Amino acid sequence: MNNFLDEIAKAKYILIVADVQNLPGASALYTHILRLHKKVSLVCEATTLDKRLSFLPWFDKIKSTKISSADFIIELDISCFELFNIFNNNNIKINTKMATALYSGLLQESNGFLNSNVNGTFFASIEQLIECGADYKTCNNFIMKRTTLAALRLKAIMLQNMLLQNNSKAAVFCISNDDLKSTGTTLKDCSEALDEALKLPYVEQSVLLDTDNENEILKIIVKEI
Repeated sequence: MNNFLDEIAKAKYILIVADVQNLPGASALYTHILRLHKKVSLVCEATTLDKRLSFLPWFDKIKSTKISSADFIIELDISCFELFNIFNNNNIKINTKMATALYSGLLQESNGFLNSNVNGTFFASIEQLIECGADYKTCNNFIMKRTTLAALRLKAIMLQNMLLQNNSKAAVFCISNDDLKSTGTTLKDCSEALDEALKLPYVEQSVLLDTDNENEILKIIVKEI
């Protein structure tokens, strides 16, 4: 990973390419590169960006297509926890914007710090980010509490069509592109219904199927015991 940082140091124009899930880390990395007085662009080719991340630093700078003139391209595919450790291990100071972006990523990746793999080391990183100025209240409000009318409409469709299978151990949802378009949502917005189904008695997993592609499995969430 030192090569990753070395290439940034040598490049004149850096392009960060990230999917929606990795936008918090991309925002933190974007800030770091700006501090090096480098030209940098951030690209996410998703057709729709998750509005819950609109508070992220540089969200309004996100482009939808790649720039051919960049001399170094970073296809960001690591978690914010990994990126946080890279910054620390290389003595890269984390400022307020970076701390806010990284905190939001850790919050999102850990399902609100509820995943079973969250440990003392993870919480120590959270403490450090807050000490670095992370706007944790805004992160919590947008990621964990904010619900849109579009998401509620999608949730209603999903719950209405939900099936219980395998002796009620599996809650199965079917979604189509038309459902997403008609409600103005993305696949990310399906998570709330999937999570809620796990609260039902006997249900051990939630399954999301793509009806446009012969019921291809899009996502499976298993209840943590």
